[in-house]
Amino acid sequence: MVKAIKEYSLAALMERIEEIFNQNPGPIKGFNAVVQYDVSGEEKGTYQHFFKNGSLTIKKGVETTPTCTMQLSYDSFKKFVLGKQSGTMALLTGRVRVLGNLSTAMRIETILRRYNIREPF
Repeated sequence: MVKAIKEYSLAALMERIEEIFNQNPGPIKGFNAVVQYDVSGEEKGTYQHFFKNGSLTIKKGVETTPTCTMQLSYDSFKKFVLGKQSGTMALLTGRVRVLGNLSTAMRIETILRRYNIREPF
């Protein structure tokens, strides 16, 4: 069932992102990284996104040292996923903090643009 992003819990949103990416692996082929999201705000949690060989696996918590970590609010995360917030502007305005490999973090924005995720999804 499709629904608006505000109707998803953080855990359910992560599951839906994993599903969308794996249904169409083209944009993530050749991208191998572990991207960690430390999400705060109305929904909180740490999730690691494992990109490997054209697939995405998302796990709650910390399993390994990430290539980069993005620290952001749940509201900013939702806007970022929908392409309503530029990663560069979020970084410059302090809405997101990136630790580790900055080019990997910027690549995520490029990948999300290729998926062009829109509501409802």
